[in-house]
Amino acid sequence: AAMCAPTEPNATTAATTTTSSPNSTTTTAQENDKQEYYCLDVWAIPPEMYTLTNEERKKTLPTLHRHHKGPFPPNSLTTPSPITLSEEVTAIIMLLIIIGGPLLWIWSTIAALLFGSWKIRTAAVLISTILAYHPLPSSPEFSEKAMASTYTQCLYKYFSYRFVWKNDALQKVQNAEPFLAAGPPHGVLPIANLLSIPGTNVLGCMKFVGAPASIVFRTPFLRYMTLYPSIHVDRASIIKSIVENGTSTGLVPDGIAGIFKQSDHAEVVALKHRKGMARLALSTGTPIIPAYSFNNTAAFSAWWDPYGILENISRKMQASLFLYWGRFGCCPIPRRVQITMVYGEPIRVDKVEGGNPTMEQVDELHERILDGIRDCFESHKHALGLGEKELIFE
Repeated sequence: AAMCAPTEPNATTAATTTTSSPNSTTTTAQENDKQEYYCLDVWAIPPEMYTLTNEERKKTLPTLHRHHKGPFPPNSLTTPSPITLSEEVTAIIMLLIIIGGPLLWIWSTIAALLFGSWKIRTAAVLISTILAYHPLPSSPEFSEKAMASTYTQCLYKYFSYRFVWKNDALQKVQNAEPFLAAGPPHGVLPIANLLSIPGTNVLGCMKFVGAPASIVFRTPFLRYMTLYPSIHVDRASIIKSIVENGTSTGLVPDGIAGIFKQSDHAEVVALKHRKGMARLALSTGTPIIPAYSFNNTAAFSAWWDPYGILENISRKMQASLFLYWGRFGCCPIPRRVQITMVYGEPIRVDKVEGGNPTMEQVDELHERILDGIRDCFESHKHALGLGEKELIFE
């Protein structure tokens, strides 16, 4: 959940960026028709399921899977979940605190510093410091309660949250060694990725953490997202999580750059030249799970200058600077869109001797990652209502 002017690809560029490599793992339509497709409506999980042990959940959850021979029919996974008024209000309040809170803090602090007396300025700095540094609960027991809480279940329902996969991908992921998961696109806020943390831990029965940008841990209100298990996105923290702690880690691989690629006409992912994940996986021998976060880009609309000024500042500061809006017009509340995390089969990665992969090795693995992400998108986009969308890597 990580928080140069972007150029619109012409027809030639689009064709180039979506062409599969000769070793592509992207499946054809004929191959798809022979495969088994599955969906878990996370929002529909009964509350008593959260009280079971991991082993009990593993045995029970398959009875809740939806199954289809060949791809699910077009738009068949687009039915919004039912939600009560109290559940919707609960979700909106949570989202308003986490997403709207930073805006209130930024503008009120700026106003206080520019127009306030010295007492008001001092108070603003003190309040900001407290909001940025006050301790958050960090015990495993608290994290488990937060991930299985009624509040989390309200968020599942607000976004009609689903997991979707093909064949035995779920079993392979559950049986894999600690892995890196790559689930673009970022959008204004990577909601699918955030909800995948409790979903993977509680329902996938795996140890799993998210890796947001470091600034998230010190941004007032936004930092409450890290109440779900989270680590810093730097290389050392990721290696420690996977190699030393045996905990799988999820990334939004297009990061801040991905925010400035959001488009109404296509799914544009800023990943074509971002190869850090491949290099890290090769140096540690960590398998990679390709994934795709459907409708991350539909929850909010965004605006930034056409000259790339905000993008350049954002990337240097590692903080997102742009305008965005969602539900109710100008409110910082995401629209009630249907969010789905699609994941593919693990990509096995052999550790490079000495931990220093060659550029050729990095490029080859990077292409496999792109192919895996592309397959996640193309195999499920029609069922999820995005059949007219094209996936473009830039």
